[in-house]
Amino acid sequence: MKRSRPLYLAAAAAALFTTVAARAAITLELHDPPGVQPTAAGRALVYEVNLRNLDAGCARLVDVRAQGGALERRYHGPAIAANALVYDATMHPLPNPAPGETEPHPVDVPAGGGAVLYFFLVLADGAPAPVALRHTFTVTACDDAGGTPRTIVDETPLPQAGPVVVGLPFRGPGWVAGDSVNPTGVHRRTLIPIRGADGAYVTGAFHVPERYAIDWVVVDDAARRAVGPLDANASYLAYGREILAVADGTISKTRDGMPQGTPPFNPPGQTTETAAGNFIMQDIGGGHYAFYAHLQPGSLRVHEGDRVARGQVIALLGNSGNSSEAHLHFHVSDANDPLMSEGVPFVFDRFRETGQADGLDEATGLFDDVARDAPVTRLLSMPRSYSIVDADPAPPAPFEWAFPLSHCTP
Repeated sequence: MKRSRPLYLAAAAAALFTTVAARAAITLELHDPPGVQPTAAGRALVYEVNLRNLDAGCARLVDVRAQGGALERRYHGPAIAANALVYDATMHPLPNPAPGETEPHPVDVPAGGGAVLYFFLVLADGAPAPVALRHTFTVTACDDAGGTPRTIVDETPLPQAGPVVVGLPFRGPGWVAGDSVNPTGVHRRTLIPIRGADGAYVTGAFHVPERYAIDWVVVDDAARRAVGPLDANASYLAYGREILAVADGTISKTRDGMPQGTPPFNPPGQTTETAAGNFIMQDIGGGHYAFYAHLQPGSLRVHEGDRVARGQVIALLGNSGNSSEAHLHFHVSDANDPLMSEGVPFVFDRFRETGQADGLDEATGLFDDVARDAPVTRLLSMPRSYSIVDADPAPPAPFEWAFPLSHCTP
C-alpha cells in the first residue's frame, strides 16, 4: 500500500496560516504531483489539491488560484463549488447542492474536515511543462464572509516524466472509451478514503486510482451496446471478448470467483473491496501496474507470478463487481492494489478513432447518438471521452516508432 503523505507542508514549499500560537491551522497540499497527460483537449495537468481545516470554526473558500509557468487558472464563486468536494471530519462527503436543492451554496469547510479542489490545466501547444505549481486559496469565516480574508499558499515541484505507453487491451472494432480523462469525469473525481489500523477513515487521507481510467464497452453500427434481452449478460456486445495484456510484464495480483450481476443495474451491497469484481493486476515495469477489472468468473488464464507478453490473452470480459453491464475498466497505477494506489498518466501507442458516441441509455442498451467519421490513426494518444476506437490491425510503419516505448516526453 502506498502511504499517504502527511498533512503538513514543508517550510520551503508551503504556507501555514495562523493568527495566534494557540490557534489551529488551515493547510494545503497538492495531493499527487502530476505528470503531463495527453488528452483530446491537449497536454494537460490533471490533479487535486487537498485543503484541511484544522481550525476551531467553519472556513468559507472564496477564491482559488493555480499558477505554473504560463499556466493560470482561477475559481471564484460558483466555479469553486463546481470543482470542489467537501468532506467532514469523518470523511463523509457533503454534497453541493445539498439534497433537495438545485443551486450550489458557498463552499463551507467544517472544522476538522476538508475540501478537494479538482484541476484540469491544458498546456499551450509546444509549451514546456511547468517545473512547479503554486496554489493560492483565500478563505473567510463562514459566519463572517465580509471579514478579513486569510490566504494560504502552497508551491510544489512537479515530476518531469512522460506518460506510460501501453497497447490496447482488446482486439477488433467498435470499442467506446467511456469517461476517459476529461475535466468533469466521474473516474477522476472518485476518491478512495484510507482506513487506519482501527478501521476508521483517516481524515484527509485518500487515493485517486481512477484519475485516468477508461470504461470500455462495444457498440455496433446501429448504436447498440446490446442485442437481445437487456437482462442477459450475453446480449452485450462486449461480453466474452478476449482481454489482452497491454505490455510485457508479470501478473502481480488476481481475483477470481466473484459472481456476475444482472444487467442493466449495479448489484446491491457492493463495497470498495468488491467493486472491481474479478480482476488482474500486471506489473509492467517502472513501478507501474496495469489494472483490468470486471472479468468473467473462471475465465482468468493467468496466475500471480506468471510472465506474460504484450497481446497475450489473459481473461474474458464479464460483468462482475460494481458493474451495470459488461465493460472493461482499465487504468494504470503506481502500486499493486486496485484502489489503494494513485492513477498515473498513460497513452496507447496506436489506435484508430472512428467516431463518437453520446447519451448512454441503460434502459434501452443504446447510445442516443453515434456519429461515424473517417478513421484517423492516433499515435501515443489518449482517446477522447466516448470516442469510438478500433484496434488497428495494420503493422506500424517504421517511422511511426521513433519514440521511447515505455514513456513519451512531457
